[in-house]
Amino acid sequence: MKLDRKVEAQGSPNWKVRTVAAVAGILIIAASAWRSEAPQDKSAKITKIRVASTDTLVNATPFFVADKLGYFKEAGLNVEYFAMSGGAAPLAAAMRSGQLDVSLGAASQFMADIARGVSKGKIIGEFVDNSYNIIGGKGINSVEQLKGKIFGVVSYNSGDQIYSIATLPRFGIRDRDVTWLPLGSPPARLAALSTGRVDAIEIEDTLLTDALRPQVIVSSDKSPIKFVATSVFARQDFVDANRPALSAFLRAIGRASVWIKANPDKALPMCVHGGASLAACTNAIKVGTSSKNPYTWSETTAVNAPAIQSMIAQIGTVVPRANSLSLADFADTTLAASER
Repeated sequence: MKLDRKVEAQGSPNWKVRTVAAVAGILIIAASAWRSEAPQDKSAKITKIRVASTDTLVNATPFFVADKLGYFKEAGLNVEYFAMSGGAAPLAAAMRSGQLDVSLGAASQFMADIARGVSKGKIIGEFVDNSYNIIGGKGINSVEQLKGKIFGVVSYNSGDQIYSIATLPRFGIRDRDVTWLPLGSPPARLAALSTGRVDAIEIEDTLLTDALRPQVIVSSDKSPIKFVATSVFARQDFVDANRPALSAFLRAIGRASVWIKANPDKALPMCVHGGASLAACTNAIKVGTSSKNPYTWSETTAVNAPAIQSMIAQIGTVVPRANSLSLADFADTTLAASER
């Protein structure tokens, strides 16, 4: 995969917006990027970290806030961010090629890639703990009604599909009892649900509006399984070579989480800068700042190790090799301070 960059300055010189074409075989992905440069101090080591996520990732708002407030710069980090469309596949490909150092996204997707042997790295931090809700379409009032129906997901083997495959059997529905339809971003999935193209989708708490709540058939607070939703994943060779820098990276994000809770209104435009809509950011900040879960937008960005341990068996239903692996194969819990 090659990332071809067309640089286009906008606003502050520390914020650069780019158009990026990522090409892997015949797949072309549009992406945008910005870079935050640390102050040039000849006596200090500056570590560059190339970070990416799928577009409109509101769960990662503390990351965007940390950059806008200069927390990464203060930690001696040059952070370059890419918002990539196309789901998890292009992110994984860019990580494998060494063109990205850190990905922000679904923990289950990262774990599945590790189990398949297509990705070498570790989950090192966490934005949002279990926050998945399954939403039913017209006439769907329970999970049991999904047999023979169409379930919309981001992409095949994406985090929402893995969560749903692990959850549906708790209600007597096997993964082969539904037809999985890849649709991409939350707006696309919501549109498909509203038009009746699909019968169910998964939506995270930070995207769950009041209008959607009556359609919830499995809520995050009553989920039958433990799950980490949005996490921070780093390439293994980058972890090995840059442990202090990654710890500083996680501390900066945790510091931003604390700031957001004290300044939710000021955080709103920073979330929008990350690529999400004003409505999505408003809801995300409302949910993220009111969460009682100690791992959601926490001051340490620590990983919920027991939840990751529990997820191994769930990933194993999709990728059997996961059952032979341990927590240490999936996560490095030592880079972020403990929540306990």
